[in-house]
Amino acid sequence: MLSIQSLLIPRLLSSIVIRFRSIGLIIFNFLLNIFVNRFTILYPLIKFIGQYIQLFLGIITGNHSSLVNISDGDFSIGTNAYQLFNQKNNNKDYNNPDIHDIFHIYLSKILYESSDRIKEQCIDWGFNEELIEILTYESTDVKKYLYSTEAAVINHDESNTIIIAFRGTEPMDLLEWMTDVSTNFIDIDNVFNDMNNNNSNDNKIRVHAGFYFALGLDAFDPSQPIDFSKVTKKTPMFIQLLKYIQKFDHDGNKCNISITGHSLGAGLASLFSFVLLAYGYESSISAVYTYGQPLVGNRRYAEILNNKLGNRIHRWVNHSDVVTRIPVIELPSIAWYYARTLYSDALEGATNNNQTKSNPSYKLYYHSGLRFKIDRKGNLIRQNLIDEGPILACEDRFDLFHFIYSIGNVIDSLFNITPLRSFLWLTGPVEINDHFPGDYARKIKKIVTKK
Repeated sequence: MLSIQSLLIPRLLSSIVIRFRSIGLIIFNFLLNIFVNRFTILYPLIKFIGQYIQLFLGIITGNHSSLVNISDGDFSIGTNAYQLFNQKNNNKDYNNPDIHDIFHIYLSKILYESSDRIKEQCIDWGFNEELIEILTYESTDVKKYLYSTEAAVINHDESNTIIIAFRGTEPMDLLEWMTDVSTNFIDIDNVFNDMNNNNSNDNKIRVHAGFYFALGLDAFDPSQPIDFSKVTKKTPMFIQLLKYIQKFDHDGNKCNISITGHSLGAGLASLFSFVLLAYGYESSISAVYTYGQPLVGNRRYAEILNNKLGNRIHRWVNHSDVVTRIPVIELPSIAWYYARTLYSDALEGATNNNQTKSNPSYKLYYHSGLRFKIDRKGNLIRQNLIDEGPILACEDRFDLFHFIYSIGNVIDSLFNITPLRSFLWLTGPVEINDHFPGDYARKIKKIVTKK
């Protein structure tokens, strides 16, 4: 027979937990609202200071680059645009990397620089200056999602190829950090009905909210025609990009579209490839190259990309790069601005523990595409078959005990890259150092040229 204590104690503990949780939410929202009120001052201040830090480091290193590239200013791809895009790709083996994997990582790397520097480098690679466009899309409205998105559109007219590259996270740009941490899911409806997409939780397409808004997908509706004559710099990024694709997709000839990015840019590249699929460009997408890509969507999202693009997605993972393993799961309370948006209702729902108990995987992130993983020795490890299906972040485990690996990179950087890169290897964790675009670029170049 149950005693009074056995009945009362659980209820008492439950009441205490609920009370502390409520108090915690109040404090959390209070602190975040203070941050919100200061953000309009903090954001431009940090960006202003960042410019001078970058200038100072550029002077002492002799390399006037972004903070991402300041320790590694190499942008040599070992070829040119003519050799890249005038080759016949009828027999291209998508299961193995080639010179295009090298080109797209260096393009992703240069995207961290200024617009003038990006164009200068692309011209040096052999592209026509008149066919290079740098697009931006930004929101600083603290009552909504924050984002700062930049992309380059490069047209190689002779081969009717369009390359779309997205910039990754600039260390001194708080808006992009806000994009990264917006890991709650947003549903995308009314697309791919041919793949049994219905209203059940298992079949809903759900994607990373930060990436969703960074592309302007709150205006996403493939069923409605787009009036490209009204497109401006304030138009959602995905529509700006579609306008350029339509512009180059001329004379009834389908253009070849390749999409790329590093880090945040890789996440946006993955999501934009999904957008192109929804607008009927499946046969035009030649490949999607992502480097250090965070996870972008749920299992349904990953399945669609696998089914429609398969091994045309080259997803590169460098050793223990932590960014490629996050986010593992939807985290509704991670971004400060949720307290100021309609998403606060979902936050309360999550707090009250009443979200989708029947299917835990509903909140999990999955990867898609053919994974090319670089091990600690610089060798390539890849999945054998694309039909292995979407994978969870936890399925790509870290290598532990990095001391010898780190020291080796310290020595190599000291003699072959820059002392600053060596210093970063000496002071920073492997999981962050392995995320640098320069490390991706050098290792991929060695892997491809060694074949």
